[in-house]
Amino acid sequence: MREKIKNYLTGVWGIEILILGILLTLLTTGYYQAFNDGSAEIGAGTFDVLINKEKYVESMIYYESKNISRYIYSNSNNLEDISAIQYENEHLSDNIYYYDEVFYVLINKETGDFTTNDINLYNSVQQYDNNVPLLEDNINLYLKEMGLSSVRLDNKDKYNYYVMSMSDKVNMKAIDKYIEIYYKNPASYSNLIRTELLIARFMIIVTIITLVLLVKVVFNSVFNRNNIHLEIKVLKRLIFVIRYGYKYRNTRNKIIFSISGAIAVIVVYLYLVAGIRNQNLLVTFLTRYPFKGTLILVLIPLVCVIYSLKKSLDVSIINDGLKKINSGDLEYTLGDIGEREVKDLVNNINKIKEGYKIALNEQIRNEKLKTELISNVSHDLKTPLTSIINYVNILNEPNITEEERKDYLMILDRNSKRLKSLIEDLFEASKLNSGKMKIEKQKLDIVSLVYQGIGEYSNLYEEKNIEFKVSSNEDEIILDLDGKLMSRVFENLIVNALKYSLNNTRVYIDINSGENSVEISFKNISNYEMDFNTEDIFERFTRADKSRNSAVEGSGMGLAITKSIIELHSGSIKIEVEGDMFKIYLIIPNK
Repeated sequence: MREKIKNYLTGVWGIEILILGILLTLLTTGYYQAFNDGSAEIGAGTFDVLINKEKYVESMIYYESKNISRYIYSNSNNLEDISAIQYENEHLSDNIYYYDEVFYVLINKETGDFTTNDINLYNSVQQYDNNVPLLEDNINLYLKEMGLSSVRLDNKDKYNYYVMSMSDKVNMKAIDKYIEIYYKNPASYSNLIRTELLIARFMIIVTIITLVLLVKVVFNSVFNRNNIHLEIKVLKRLIFVIRYGYKYRNTRNKIIFSISGAIAVIVVYLYLVAGIRNQNLLVTFLTRYPFKGTLILVLIPLVCVIYSLKKSLDVSIINDGLKKINSGDLEYTLGDIGEREVKDLVNNINKIKEGYKIALNEQIRNEKLKTELISNVSHDLKTPLTSIINYVNILNEPNITEEERKDYLMILDRNSKRLKSLIEDLFEASKLNSGKMKIEKQKLDIVSLVYQGIGEYSNLYEEKNIEFKVSSNEDEIILDLDGKLMSRVFENLIVNALKYSLNNTRVYIDINSGENSVEISFKNISNYEMDFNTEDIFERFTRADKSRNSAVEGSGMGLAITKSIIELHSGSIKIEVEGDMFKIYLIIPNK
């Protein structure tokens, strides 16, 4: 975990660049709106509520009084004749909603005459005398008792928002005769205040996070350029789902359901929720910011559902690939898709497929080798046996001479020994491959063992004039070996070199002791064209010269036996062919 955190902190990632871009965009639009809309200009912006809530409420009353000011000024000819609105206010109903309504009082500075749309205020002033003037002290006392917040406009130093926002000049002739007071219950702004406080604090926190993220990205882009990863996996997954989602029935149904749900949310929001006001914090936010609210309500669930389709889509793609593999297309490989778990599944399926492919090829190869083995065994055993039978029949003839009898008996002896050797090699190879062979290790000098083998068998095929050249990087190399079995290894390799080397050439034997193993190589120039498979040559009864009518005798099991013995010593063997040069390497661990 610590390493992952360190890797993240010292790198640049595509997802954080995307997040940084989104945050910068949101902050730019958010700050612009917070400081440049109409309410912000008069002190009712998002951040004003953090500084002074009471002033914020007064600014909101001033901002919201625009509509009622327009009504007053339009119906009174800019306060020159207020009789129309005064008559209407005198006949107000008692059924007034005092929570949401913006009330006003117009007071004549000279006479104290007033008009208001607040029936409670009107009744409290007129209950004793219908002609009593309204003093500002009275209105202030009333506002205090009712717990109402207000804005006083003297129409000399300060005018209402309607007058200030008009592009055309308002006739100011009668306006300065009146004092305008607009007031409202401050509790009606409680949800809005909570919303604005939440937004302001959220924007401050997001600003800090954005600055930290920006510093991290810039710093690592300059000083850790080798750890920049611009791939955006989330975006890649969304594109992946959108691109392939409609191809499969289960994911297609989910996408259709998700889009239909998003459309339903839009319809419900626009026609039902958007008309509700001041019910709770969420509704206040959504109604104050309808576009952002729509995006939140639609995009968040839509993105979540589409994102959740990724694994279903991965499974569908994997299933398609398995169908191709099951149909026999073993060359098809599943792509690298999905999360770590899905990638592991894909890798395991590909490994199973490769294992199955290898097993199938191995089975075909084994069947081929089995057929060749039966054919080779039949040939190699039948040849001397047939010769023996024929010469036994000849010896039974009464008219052969004693000299001929001796020659035939020599041939019988040679073929019977050859047959015995073939059978012994077959049993030895079978015993080695069965795993029942027990080896008896002892300290042996591998260099001396090689020289000993050359001394015993180099006199064979003297007419070929083959010379052995041995080199070693150490005079003595002591290993734990089974002497009898390793002698058989060098016997097989030396005899093979004598059999199959070109006349008047050298056989090079190199012995090199390394830190963990000893490598022994035999190199000779072949007396025939080598076009065999280097793996197949280790199979039983397989000979390098494919024609089994070669004048060179051999069972074809020498290298198979050699390989089995080396593997019993935890070693390995390999063959290389370079032109006419035949090379065989033995690697034996020295620990």
